[in-house]
Amino acid sequence: LHVRTVPRRAALAYLYASLTLPKDAPYLAGQVALFRDNTFVGNGRLPDLAQGAEHELGFGRDPGVTVKYDVIGEKRGESGIISSSSTDERNYRVTVTNQHPRPIEVLVIDQMPVSLNEDITVELAGPTAPDEKNFEGKRGVLAWRFDLKPEAERKVTYGYRIAWPADKKVTYGHSRK
Repeated sequence: LHVRTVPRRAALAYLYASLTLPKDAPYLAGQVALFRDNTFVGNGRLPDLAQGAEHELGFGRDPGVTVKYDVIGEKRGESGIISSSSTDERNYRVTVTNQHPRPIEVLVIDQMPVSLNEDITVELAGPTAPDEKNFEGKRGVLAWRFDLKPEAERKVTYGYRIAWPADKKVTYGHSRK
């Protein structure tokens, strides 16, 4: 079992179960009943899975893990002699608290801008380096993984700095890739 959170989208944790199928028979695609602590929580769906395949099932929001997402700094400015470049700095803090009586594995996912122009630089900053950059092959997606003991809290503090020529205008956009 582990929880996953994307706090920029929603400061919530979602419970997932990872499983490896037995090698003696394939599981057929179809609906599965999901139980959590012997309580029915809903239905899921399994795709066609080969013998020994790995798969994850989502069990919905986990109220036993709280997530708080804070913007701890935004600063725009200029640097260099006679303002040769403009800068934009953003810093964030994610606080995850495990209120379960057992430890839980946590995956925090966030993103940072990616430059598609050689005149624009983007640098990751902050004291908590991600465990994985370009998570699941997606550019700019960052991931932190850690185990959280019962009744424990962990803070992930990070940010980025963007710099570009002062005589240029930068517009932030969202990629669909």
